[in-house]
Amino acid sequence: MKELERSLLGTILKAEINDGSNALLTEAREAGISSEFFLAYDTRAMWDAMCELDSKGVILDTVSLFTHLQKGDNNLKPNEVWSINDDGLSELHYNNLVTEMVEGYRTSRLSRLSMTIKDALTEGKESEEILTSVQSQCDSISSLTPSQDSLESIVDDTYKDVTGKINYSKYLKTGIQSIDDVLYRNGYGPGQLCVLASRPGCGKTAYALNFLRNTCMNNNAALLFNLEMGASQIMKRMFSIHSNLNMRRFEDGLAPEHRLKTLQDTTNVVKGWKCHIRDRVYKLDHILATARGMHRKHSLNGIIIDYCQLIKPMSQNISREQQVAEISREMKLLAKDLDVPVILLAQVNRESEKDDRSPIMSDLRESGALEQDADSIIFLWQTLSEREEKADFVRWTLAKQREGIGYCQGRINFYKGTQRMEDYSQFI
Repeated sequence: MKELERSLLGTILKAEINDGSNALLTEAREAGISSEFFLAYDTRAMWDAMCELDSKGVILDTVSLFTHLQKGDNNLKPNEVWSINDDGLSELHYNNLVTEMVEGYRTSRLSRLSMTIKDALTEGKESEEILTSVQSQCDSISSLTPSQDSLESIVDDTYKDVTGKINYSKYLKTGIQSIDDVLYRNGYGPGQLCVLASRPGCGKTAYALNFLRNTCMNNNAALLFNLEMGASQIMKRMFSIHSNLNMRRFEDGLAPEHRLKTLQDTTNVVKGWKCHIRDRVYKLDHILATARGMHRKHSLNGIIIDYCQLIKPMSQNISREQQVAEISREMKLLAKDLDVPVILLAQVNRESEKDDRSPIMSDLRESGALEQDADSIIFLWQTLSEREEKADFVRWTLAKQREGIGYCQGRINFYKGTQRMEDYSQFI
């Protein structure tokens, strides 16, 4: 492996001496090569030195590298520069060297992963936890060499997106026309992190489930993470939303006999949905790994997470604000990686409730990162008098949207008995 590492470094150094542009070093870094790929101390130190010089705008050659190493405290002998240079091959071998480096690194990572699995089994860890961890690491290994789009292809794709026929099927409608009308391209789009936030009792879970129903009714596949309720509770609400029947009536034995047929028809419809529910996944890394695994198996069109503040972050020894920022960042990256909308529910602090006003983005509990990362933010809320009167509607505020219509407000009917949400008669 060390010979391969030396050959790659020597080939890069020889090429840079000839063309004076650091082009091969840049290509290697874009291909995913990093310091971790070099197992030998001297080759890793040499790679780090070359990258440091490049970051300073210095063109690589034996003199600049030799001078840099003389100033450092890396215990690397400067005459290694000439030795590495002698090990370099022709540029024709460059692509093969990179491929071999990536393959070698992947193999070593997989070898370590097999040992991790063995240790976890010995420690008696549950299979679900092991599988989730393994899946996450496999995703990391498989993404070591991301494809790089050329500027030409990016320009062409953008031109087609602007002038061509829009594929609206990738944009998931909420089923509430007044909200769909103001969302960019009339729905939640691929790669978007869409935040829905409210105080407790204002219907954020009901909104999510109404959106889930509408998504599945349009033959789309969706994944719901609900960290607050069990799958049975969720399904009762789904039955109510779809059938417009109050499930409590059936549980209490008060539902009319003829309504049972409606409920049976509802269960048959729901069974045919491409709907996946996970109610026992709480850790951020498990959520990410599960989402990626489900996307590979089922080609998901959207992901819903209810809700942000209940997620257990990967980093424990940092402030809660930093933890929520980590969650927000990872959710945005998940949306981009899978090219689907991720709808993240969140809580709002009490300030808007005390002031009897619409929430604003700074009211998002525990983190300003959600404001930054989200592509769209919608708040659900009620005034104090509306809550006291138990009004059958909630107000919504579109506080942020990267594309499309900006700030606007409206109302939607919210029938708590059935959890159904429908369009209100008019805008505010």
